[in-house]
Amino acid sequence: MRKLVFILSLLCSLNISAGKYEYFYIEAVRQQDMGNYIAAFELFRHCHELNPNAPEANYALGTFYMAMQKDSLGIAYLKRAIELEPDNNEFGERLAQTYLYQNNIPAAAEVYEGLVKRMPDRTDYLELLLRIYQQQRDYPKILSTLDRIELQEGQTEEITLEKMQAHAMMDDNEGAYRELKSLIDSHPFDMNLKVMLGNWFLNQGKKQEALDTFNSVLKEEPDHAQAQMSLMDYYRSEGENDRADTYLYDILVNPRTDPNTRVELIRNWVKNSEENGGDSARVLQEFDKVLAIPQKTSEVAELKAAYLELKQAPASQIIQAWRDVLKITPENTPARLQLIQQMWRDSIDENVIRECQTAVEYVPDEPALFYYLGLAQYINKRDNDAIASLKRGASMIKSETSKEMAADIYGLLGDIYQKIGRIHDTYIAYDSCLVYNPDKVLCLNNYAYFLSLEGKDLKKAEKMSYRAITVEPNNATYLDTYAWILYKQKRYEDAKAYIDMALEHLKEGDDPDGEIAKHAEKINKKLKK
Repeated sequence: MRKLVFILSLLCSLNISAGKYEYFYIEAVRQQDMGNYIAAFELFRHCHELNPNAPEANYALGTFYMAMQKDSLGIAYLKRAIELEPDNNEFGERLAQTYLYQNNIPAAAEVYEGLVKRMPDRTDYLELLLRIYQQQRDYPKILSTLDRIELQEGQTEEITLEKMQAHAMMDDNEGAYRELKSLIDSHPFDMNLKVMLGNWFLNQGKKQEALDTFNSVLKEEPDHAQAQMSLMDYYRSEGENDRADTYLYDILVNPRTDPNTRVELIRNWVKNSEENGGDSARVLQEFDKVLAIPQKTSEVAELKAAYLELKQAPASQIIQAWRDVLKITPENTPARLQLIQQMWRDSIDENVIRECQTAVEYVPDEPALFYYLGLAQYINKRDNDAIASLKRGASMIKSETSKEMAADIYGLLGDIYQKIGRIHDTYIAYDSCLVYNPDKVLCLNNYAYFLSLEGKDLKKAEKMSYRAITVEPNNATYLDTYAWILYKQKRYEDAKAYIDMALEHLKEGDDPDGEIAKHAEKINKKLKK
């Protein structure tokens, strides 16, 4: 406050008469810009005392009083500012926004109407008025506002649809028809508008007029997809499914059909076919007809591949279907994985490796593809190649990579390192695996077992092995590992309990080298001494 008194006294001491208001006003604005709002407010009040008819001072005080939640005072000053300077848009906009904030919709509309009256070309004001009248459901004013927008922007489909909706809400079907007919007359070569008219006839129950309209469109443009869609829907609703299907097939092979529409139609058609015991050979024929058209996207080809899988088609057909997908979108990672997994079921041979190599050429930053490449190489005894592929895959792991996939990459890498005797690298890889998935039981078991073979970190090995059997308590291999770690710690009684459980849960193929049996024999010998 002392600072304010100082400012006022300083300015008064300048002995300014005619220009005193301007000096105080400039200083008020300066204080406001500096964030000194109390000083600015008092200065604006002083300005108003000097010149009550200054519009900018009234406006400034109005905004301050609104911020102080003194709405009545704020509105009074804002209205006075507008009276003094009616052509100032900023004043009017602020008052209208104030009314909207107070939910005083009629008052806001009145202010905007005043602004539009002075500036009829301001369609932004008209759009705000339109939203207000729509909220009030004042359909006559909606129509008058749309007429004014149309006068500025010209006749458009969007405006016509809004006008038709307003007429419909007033039960004025003739008015709605006049609006659409006027738009069609203005654009006589736009067949989409005629289809819209046909659909409107259908909604009004005027079936013959609708059919005549749709057929007139197809006479002009035989491949007009929207007209075909409307006729299909009409005949389907009338129970004439054969005629509806005729139009469906035309739509599916029509190059002008929107790709998303085509996919949705095929999806629904296949679903209905399955639910009604349809002929799969017929479905596949239609897929092939559609796919004979140049495809912008691969969704239809993917649907065919998925359908073949659903019908349990021969693997060769499914594989070819996924190859067809990749011809359209060679960078399609999910399709690459589907193809690899299909080939995997047959035989993991050099063909799989080549396919994986092709995959990483097209998608060089996908860890999963490197995982499958490395696994295929490992299965085919190409250990060094597998390590190189898995390390590349590991370098591609990102925040969005599946944690399970990241764990799989490091887990397999650790297994291969162990196989070739790089034990130190084995443990580093296993540690990384467990960072991504602490419950990766295969890694926990292998890590623990290899530690036990070295006779080192047995307590750590015990904890990891126990975690593995907690997740899979009936796994004979994991129980054997835990028993063996206990044996290495000379806890023979405990070891026997778990080796017996391992033998109890032993299934054919679980112990190809007879290692579990050997462990059981050693444990039992220690107990007989």
